[in-house]
Amino acid sequence: MQSSKKRRLLTEINVIPYVDVMLVLLVIFMVTAPFMIQGIDVDLPEVDSQPIERAASDNLTISINSNSKFFLEFESFKNKGLSIDELETELKKILSNNSSIEIYLRADKEVRFGEVAKLMSKLQGLKPGSINFITEPENND
Repeated sequence: MQSSKKRRLLTEINVIPYVDVMLVLLVIFMVTAPFMIQGIDVDLPEVDSQPIERAASDNLTISINSNSKFFLEFESFKNKGLSIDELETELKKILSNNSSIEIYLRADKEVRFGEVAKLMSKLQGLKPGSINFITEPENND
């Protein structure tokens, strides 16, 4: 015996599996995003020094790669190589607004000391809050 009512077909799309997939992708991107932050590839020298206890919130990092190119690690200058004169011009603009900025230098261990000395001389003329070197801890194997 068949009932007199005809069975209607559901024509709705079940979106729950799509939402599950999207949530999994969101979690994957959230976990991997910090590892995708790219900086300038610099092989830092290894020295025996004390770690910086606490960095100020107002700081700026300048990197010098093995080809003696200067990089200002600031949003609008990411991965853009600068000459020493271009770097000085940009630093004047930044330091005119806030002279208490701490500057951190990341210099490749293959960079000639003369390049670092030129940069230090320019920085001393601009009078930032402080100038710090970033190094790797010495590996005592």
